[in-house]
This record gives sequence, C-alpha cells and structure tokens, in this order.
Amino acid sequence: MLFQDVVLDEEKHEVKQFLATFKLDYEGDIDQTILLKEANKIIATASTSHNVIKCVAIDPTYQGQNLLATLMSEMIKRLASRGIHHYFVYTKEEQAHLFKALGLKQIVLTMEVALFEGGDTIQNKLQQLKETYKISKKPKAAVVVNANPMTKGHFHLIKTVAEQHEAVLVFVVSEERSIFPFEVRFKIVKDACKELENVTVLPSLEYLVSYATFPKYFMKQESKIREEHALIDVLIFKEYYMKIFNIQHRYVGEEPISPMTEMYNHTMRKYLNQRFHIIPRKTLNNVPISASTVRKLLKKNGLDAISPYVVKETFDFLQTSQGQKIIESIKNHDARH
Repeated sequence: MLFQDVVLDEEKHEVKQFLATFKLDYEGDIDQTILLKEANKIIATASTSHNVIKCVAIDPTYQGQNLLATLMSEMIKRLASRGIHHYFVYTKEEQAHLFKALGLKQIVLTMEVALFEGGDTIQNKLQQLKETYKISKKPKAAVVVNANPMTKGHFHLIKTVAEQHEAVLVFVVSEERSIFPFEVRFKIVKDACKELENVTVLPSLEYLVSYATFPKYFMKQESKIREEHALIDVLIFKEYYMKIFNIQHRYVGEEPISPMTEMYNHTMRKYLNQRFHIIPRKTLNNVPISASTVRKLLKKNGLDAISPYVVKETFDFLQTSQGQKIIESIKNHDARH
C-alpha cells in the first residue's frame, strides 16, 4: 500500500471532510498527516502532533482488513525517521481494545478516553528517573510546579511542605508549552531550593499530561475536555508516580484565580482523598502571588516591578540576555500558563 503525505491545503480540506464523517476534528497542532486512497477516495488517515498519534480513521467498508495495523506501522516508521521512538495514542474508550491488540501499552483508561504508549513504558521511564536522581525508598511528599516563572509563592509552598516531611520531591513540568523554557524553569527551581536539604527537584517527564496535546478532536464539550484532562493527569500520578516514588502526600497551593487549576484540585481531592493537601497561597498586599501576575507586571511595567514577587534566581535570570529576550517576548505576545 502506498501512503500519501498530506501537504497541500486542498488535501487537508479533504482529510477534514473525511474525519468529519466520524465526528472527528482535524486539530491545529498537527505536524504530519498521511492518508491511503482507493479509487481516488480516502479510506484511511492518521496524523501526529510531535509524538502523539491522533485523528486515526478508517472507512467502515475497509475495517476488519488489518488496515489499522498497517496505518499505525506506517506512522510509527514516520516518527522513527524524525528521531521519535516513544509515542502516545489517545483513543475513545470503546476503541481501546483495537490498540491493545496491536501491542500498545495502556497507561490509563477512563469512561471516555484511553491513553496508550509505544516504544517504552511509563514504569521503565520513571524507574530510570528514580535511579538517575538516586531517589530513596522512604515515604515522601510531592509538589508539581510549572514555575513560569518561579515566584515566592512557589518557594513558600515548597518550603512549607519541606518543613512537614522528611523527604520532598518537586516535579517541574517538562512540557515545552510555557514562555520560560523547561531548561530555564528547571534550573531556577533547582537553584532556589538548593538550601532545602530534604528537597529533590526533578523533571516531570511527559506523563503529566499536556493540555496542548490532549485530544480535543473526539470530544466536543470544552468542560468535558477539561475534566478528562484533569482526570487522566491525576490517575497517572496516583497509579504510577505515587507507587514508584513512594509518594504518600501531594501538595498544591490554593487556587483563587484559575478555574482550570481549581478543577485539577477538585479532581485530586476526589481521587487522592486524605493524601491531598492545599496550602494557603502566599500573598503580597493581600493579593495572591502568581506566575500570571508576574508576567502581567513584566508586560506592563518591566523587570523592576516584579522584584517583590519572585525569588532571587528568577530575578537574576531575567537580567541575562536570554531573560531579556523572554521579557520582550512577553511584551509582544500574550503568554499563558
């Protein structure tokens, strides 16, 4: 079978029409699409967004002819040619058995969504991370931060948890969807916490699900998308991170600003129960300190305005040439997260 690469706008339009018959959307973050035609008619297609395979559809007339295996095999080869050997597949819950039959490993399953991976396993990846950072077997507390950028609020949360537990893991979100690159965010958090001897800072890896690649293409309700995204994230943390790292407690800062983060907190409270804790947010002039506030101040008033809000490591970085470029980027664009 000869697969075609979708490049031209008219080809993309044809794929969109084909997907629409399955009530699927062709998402804007797609970076590669292939299709298979017979008699000048699309009979199968699949796309990727970095290492996420999505928008997989096969004409019902041709289902049962092993086309899914052929389609997935071709897409996996395309990913490998781009140096991507670890990949994810989201699918509807009722389609999960088809991907399981292909040998993909199921990470988590909800009433709506199944998440699979190929090329490696979450157990192996997290075990490697545990060994790399020499994480002990003792019980721990955990905090997950994006730190875009790190504020005194983040440090207050981490320090508060460190005062209550013998060992604390701080996972910095690895996903590159923030205006401050992961490498910068990670170094700032690590440097800011270096005097907290019982705190270990490590990357979250790609399993703490990115909203940027979460598959909206088969879920139409925005509220349902947010709920499923939060649920998958929490279930992965509970099933894998807590067990592999012996995490007994998860801490977050209270969320008076972001409805999305509050939904996450609500989901964590439901599934982690007594292991989930909220720490009151650090304030300045009775206003909660947040990374979004810092970015707004940078955009409007520049570097000097943020000094009371951020840790020294963040302020020092923003004075470097790379930091100045980020400030300019914030001033020129709307930044999220």
